[in-house]
Amino acid sequence: MKQRWILKFSILILYALSAQAVEKYDIRGYVRDKDSGETLPYANISVEGSNRGSITNNDGYFVLVNEPAGMCTLKVKYIGYKEEVIIVNNLKHNKDYLSINLVSNIINLEGVTVTASTQILEMAEKEVSQITLSPRQLMQLPNIGEVDIFRSLQMLPGISAASDGESGLYVRGGKPDQNLILFDGMTIYHVDHFFGFFSAFNADAIKDVQLYKGGFPAEYGGRLSSIVKLTGKSGNRSEPQLGVGINLLSAHGQYERPLGDKATFLFAFRRSYTDLIQSPLYTSIYELMTGDETSAMPGGGVKSGGMKSGGGMMSAEFQPSFYFYDLNSKLTWTPGKKDIFSISFYSGKDDLDKSQDFSSMKFNYNETGDEVSMQTSDYNRWGNLGFSGKWSRQWNDRIQSDFLVAKSNYFSEYERERNLNTSFSIPGDTSDTKRGFSSSSSEDNTVNDISSRFDLTWHAHENHIVKSGIWLSQFESQFNFTLNDSITMLERNSAANLAAFYLQDKWKLGLSEITAGVRANYFSGTNDWKIEPRLSLNKPLTDKLSLKAAWGHYSQVVNRIVNENISEGSRDFWILADNELKPSTSEHWITGLAYNTNMYHFSIEGYLKSMNNLVEYSRRFTRADGSSEFFFTGDGLAQGVEFLFQKKRGSLTGWLGYTLAKVENTFEVFNDGNPYPADNDRRHEINGVAKYNRGPWTFASTAVFATGRAYTAPESQYILEMLDGESVSYIHVSDKNAFRLPDYFRMDLSVSRKFDSDYWKTNVGLSIFNATNHRNVWYREYSLDTTPVTVTDALMLGFTPTVYVQFNRK
Repeated sequence: MKQRWILKFSILILYALSAQAVEKYDIRGYVRDKDSGETLPYANISVEGSNRGSITNNDGYFVLVNEPAGMCTLKVKYIGYKEEVIIVNNLKHNKDYLSINLVSNIINLEGVTVTASTQILEMAEKEVSQITLSPRQLMQLPNIGEVDIFRSLQMLPGISAASDGESGLYVRGGKPDQNLILFDGMTIYHVDHFFGFFSAFNADAIKDVQLYKGGFPAEYGGRLSSIVKLTGKSGNRSEPQLGVGINLLSAHGQYERPLGDKATFLFAFRRSYTDLIQSPLYTSIYELMTGDETSAMPGGGVKSGGMKSGGGMMSAEFQPSFYFYDLNSKLTWTPGKKDIFSISFYSGKDDLDKSQDFSSMKFNYNETGDEVSMQTSDYNRWGNLGFSGKWSRQWNDRIQSDFLVAKSNYFSEYERERNLNTSFSIPGDTSDTKRGFSSSSSEDNTVNDISSRFDLTWHAHENHIVKSGIWLSQFESQFNFTLNDSITMLERNSAANLAAFYLQDKWKLGLSEITAGVRANYFSGTNDWKIEPRLSLNKPLTDKLSLKAAWGHYSQVVNRIVNENISEGSRDFWILADNELKPSTSEHWITGLAYNTNMYHFSIEGYLKSMNNLVEYSRRFTRADGSSEFFFTGDGLAQGVEFLFQKKRGSLTGWLGYTLAKVENTFEVFNDGNPYPADNDRRHEINGVAKYNRGPWTFASTAVFATGRAYTAPESQYILEMLDGESVSYIHVSDKNAFRLPDYFRMDLSVSRKFDSDYWKTNVGLSIFNATNHRNVWYREYSLDTTPVTVTDALMLGFTPTVYVQFNRK
């Protein structure tokens, strides 16, 4: 027995000595676009013949810790680029940073377009519920005039939209405000244009999109459902670059250039010209999104309903002025190999003027025919303004810090005033003066968010990546709703601070990878702490099949409240949590399997998400305590399973996804306190995307089928005769969301062609929205004054073609 233990101990000593004899050094470097020099974040670097690897950070930097000395082969992958294989001699005295330049998979040679291994979507190999998307690959997909990042994300399983006029993301039963949208570190609250028909982000200014559908790590917080992280382009490091484009609704352009050897600059601008030229496409979308029954008139005017008179309906002409714009700029300075400074700016705004002037209209009040005139001013403006400054420092090969300061301002302004003037006196009025009547309403909502963040990443070991950070935010929110300049309908103004600290470790345990972390939040609005543990696992079962799981707690202190009355005023407003409206919380459970090859990807994920302290706003109910507040809190439960099949390479690429889901809310005031389907509950949803490249031509198609949305319907109307003889009308409505709209189906098609000259690369395309002209129902209107009740379907856009042209200077 003694000899056996001596033998085992000797073997352990020899193994340790042999391990110490193997020299190991770090391999580090940057991954960039070969043509522009733009760094590529979240590129995948793997060591051939081993399970070791790394991912570039937001600045394109990577490090492989403790790689054995000698020759090794690295494989480098990034969406939309050819895979690069390089051989590295890992020696002790080699202190240079690797510079790995990737080539775009669309290569132009002597007028011939060669398509290499095309990729339009890639599921991350290491993270649970994470998706990486390249905006460069979206241009050929069908669109309604603009390359739309958020509408492309809506084509993924687990993500949906409420309607055609909704660019917000409903992720696994969550609402759009439960997604944290980060653009170069600044929080973006306003994520759409044209009442939600377009997203607020110009694809020309974005180089990478990272989406966590749930179970996100401790370094992110402040939202219940998901994280959307957009990284802006830094600008061309090699030569000036110019691009312009135009479609039936807007024009856009970007300019980027190097500033000496160490700095780059980018400027991108997009603006609709719908306030100057109203095309039939604009008229269709305007009528859909505003509900105004208008028709184009000669000279660009619009005819609208007017006022009733003794002779019938009098009408007047008005031209609603509408436009949107967004602007991006970024300055990046790299003084050396260790430091990167960047300043990013974003501004987006929508402006709608629906003012009308019904003047000199004859109203047959008496035999002489007196005149009445009415003027209505109607202004609605909303948008987001953001700024961020970031300093990234590579202290050594293994330690990096990021310090960021960001400011974001969301604003929404609505003003409506109606003046009615008469040319006659009221009978019996002894003053013999002409009478006028006026009414007005206004809504003003702002959110100011100033944040500072410090993040530290330490590659402590080849098996450990430790991250920690501090996040400090100051919030101010204001919402005022007044009538006739004196009657306050709702007023909520508040300010609070949020402090957060997180610590996490990504630990490789054999072939498995475990990420464990915790996030601690202190919110001054409620003077309490919330501790949020997070845990995720990625365990390879074979060389192609892996098991993934995640669990975590999350909280949210700023919420978007949807206004039930969308016919007038703002559709929604943002408020802060307080002692009355507590912060919302959620708990995620996620598990799934992923099968991944070089050509195909298949995954299945199941999730369960419980949500507490959800907030609803309704004027149709009163609180049990008799207060005048119209805010109610309740809970939610989302559960489902998602399937994704993807073909990643070749001339034909795309994916097919299916989601089986159920979302239920429970509010004491609704449905007698019983659970009911949430507004965004869709039991079944199928999404398909296909793109086919043949020479300079690209053909693409997208399709969506979904169960109809749940809604609440009026069932009957009855009139009660009061004791004083007055008649009061009552409307009886169904249980909350007891009915469903018809199933939704839409197929979009597009074709585009590339042209090359000595100086320009041109892309011309045709897109058809709803190519089958399927008449999807947006909502239903009920007329209770008829027997039986009259039901009118408000339909979404039918067959809608559009064209676009894009020019890029070589």
